[in-house]
Amino acid sequence: MKMLLVFAHPDDETFYCSGTIIRLVRLGAKAQLIMATKGEAGSLGNPPLATKQALGKIRERELKKAAKIAGISKIYFLGFKDGTLQKVPLNKLSSKILSIITKEKPDLVFTFEKNGITLHPDHIAISKATTESFKRYMKTTKRHVRLYHACLPQSHWAKYLAAGYKYDFFGKMTGTPDHEITTFVNITDVYARKVKAVNCHETQKEDCRNHLKNQNLILGPKYEHFKLIAESNII
Repeated sequence: MKMLLVFAHPDDETFYCSGTIIRLVRLGAKAQLIMATKGEAGSLGNPPLATKQALGKIRERELKKAAKIAGISKIYFLGFKDGTLQKVPLNKLSSKILSIITKEKPDLVFTFEKNGITLHPDHIAISKATTESFKRYMKTTKRHVRLYHACLPQSHWAKYLAAGYKYDFFGKMTGTPDHEITTFVNITDVYARKVKAVNCHETQKEDCRNHLKNQNLILGPKYEHFKLIAESNII
């Protein structure tokens, strides 16, 4: 089995999918990643760990460290600038993704849900482009392929808000209605390894700290959540 993850910035795949990646790789799957940008517009760290000019290269190194821990064997960088994906023509972005999907022939493709979880315009753009490229791919393949959107359940978001977490950089987040989530991956047994991967993103330490703090508000087993969007050739 081969899985292909498509995200906008280094750390996106680690936050939302790395537990699932680790589990599937342990079961023999091959994991590959398409990264649209190198996160050049992200945090420099506090205190700063990079200059603005060097941040992309440093975040690339952080991503490669996290990817190695998660078991990702190959990374494709599309070369777009952080913060510009919403300005890239949909056909241009989706065609770049489709060319890699066609080459690698994955069984599973993962990206953000349609609102990008955080409403980040880059997240929304990469979700839309990946979904479009997958639909085009389904028309050309006879294999059984599936597209999943990574989600944050509304019930979890409500607990984060109740605990005092605030996030309004790109608008009012709501999360995905729980009843729309189709796939729950129990990552309890690999959670410590996920934490190790998350902590590789040192320049984004504040985001990492908030992510792990929020995860720990959910008592009991740890899960990653997905919505099955498209599936072809089941029979």
